[in-house]
Amino acid sequence: MSVTGRDANGRVHRGPAAFADRLIRVGQRFITENAEGTIVLAVLIAFVGVWMLFWQISTASVDVHFDASEAMVWAQHFAFGYKHPPLTGWLFALWFSTFPRQQWAADLLNVTTNAVALAVTWRLLRDHLDKNRALFGLFALMLIPLYDVKAEVLNANTVMTPVWAAALLFYLRARRGLGLLDAFLAGAFASLTMLGKYWAVFLFVGMAVAALMGPGTRRFWRSPAPYVMALGAAVVVAPHIWWLLTQSGASVQFAESVINPVSFGAALAKSANYVLGAVAYIVVPLIFFLALRPSRAAWADTVWPPDEDRRQAWILLLVPLLMPTLVNLAIPYRLTAAWTSPNWALLPVVLYASRQLVVDERAVARAGLAVLVVTLAILIASPVVACVRLTNGPDPNRPHFRQVAERAATLGSPIELIFGSEGIVSGLPFYLPKAQPLTVDPLSVEGRVAIASHGLLIVCTSSDTPCQKIAGAFADSGARTTIATLTRSFLGFSSPPMSYQMTVVPPLKRQ
Repeated sequence: MSVTGRDANGRVHRGPAAFADRLIRVGQRFITENAEGTIVLAVLIAFVGVWMLFWQISTASVDVHFDASEAMVWAQHFAFGYKHPPLTGWLFALWFSTFPRQQWAADLLNVTTNAVALAVTWRLLRDHLDKNRALFGLFALMLIPLYDVKAEVLNANTVMTPVWAAALLFYLRARRGLGLLDAFLAGAFASLTMLGKYWAVFLFVGMAVAALMGPGTRRFWRSPAPYVMALGAAVVVAPHIWWLLTQSGASVQFAESVINPVSFGAALAKSANYVLGAVAYIVVPLIFFLALRPSRAAWADTVWPPDEDRRQAWILLLVPLLMPTLVNLAIPYRLTAAWTSPNWALLPVVLYASRQLVVDERAVARAGLAVLVVTLAILIASPVVACVRLTNGPDPNRPHFRQVAERAATLGSPIELIFGSEGIVSGLPFYLPKAQPLTVDPLSVEGRVAIASHGLLIVCTSSDTPCQKIAGAFADSGARTTIATLTRSFLGFSSPPMSYQMTVVPPLKRQ
């Protein structure tokens, strides 16, 4: 039996095209007959459900990402800064005070954060776009990989996404209406973004440039709004500034490690690769724009919009996006387009706000169908992704974090300090609730004092001879050592065997 249907122009479609047309018609009716809040709520619930299912299947063959393990270490104690600014650690502490220390809970935290980012972005879009354009833009954002398939774990990049969008939301409201609460919240959320990652300095630059441009500039600066905005930013970021000035060793060391001195030519190539990578991430929203068949007038209106709000959106999108390339030319650093996770909230305003573009319910339904098809295709591929992660993944240690932690726990003393080969040790804290990395040489005076008080677990890969020598130095200290060769299976596929030497040095008081 074949499926036949007619599109809005009366053309007859058969087979898959007719089925797609029927789905589009159903989508049109749903959009027309339901309030926008109902639509967005349904979309976001589906987003959380589908991507939770994807991550549960696609990571079933491996353990939790090492970024989650690192965040769990930070979550053990409250501070105004860690290796990164503190927001990720704070969220992990809050989340896991309610949820169990399980991989599904880490996935739920990540997916929920992305859903919250989309919800905040929806409010931002509705301030500047009608219902259809905002829905069209929301669907376009959902096909940027940084919001879903590339956002595997809540880390310093993804944690910025909701608060960056909130900072833009309240800045643009304050710029337009001069509301003091909006101004304070704009500054506060901008600083919260900085507490996620120092990448947010480019958001501050973008807001500063936007505040100095446009016909409303004099009106804005003659109001209390910019000064209240600065106050909100200062109140939120001040404790972290104090921490930076007094105890920021790890954070400064990490920032220094990001610096990558290279020739100007190499830095220029990296900046170009960054721009190309950023464009590649938004290729689907760009295709959506072309699918609207923009006229010359629409192109002109989009590239240089006549109204101030849309020009502000251009500035707030482009300045934070392009400023990193210029900084990289002056001070080369480890620049990657994956860091643009929070940058795209205003992209739909830039692309779809022109009144020269026709964005009706049918266009929105088509965009929604595209999201459905792509997402289901990715979901169907999730078992294949899991098998590839297991057999040929980028991190051969990741299938074995839990196995090593469980083996080590059988060797005796409660594990409070860990040391060893970075590839395996980085993933252990999630599965060893009281463990923290030993950050000094175990054979140093400081290291031996710490070990005497807390003991030490040393885990070495079979190829890490220096690590094994350090473990051997504790042979006369009551240490217990075992060697295990581990593998893991999923759907009939097995990981390459990995051998680990595990040594537990008991604390002095328990020897």
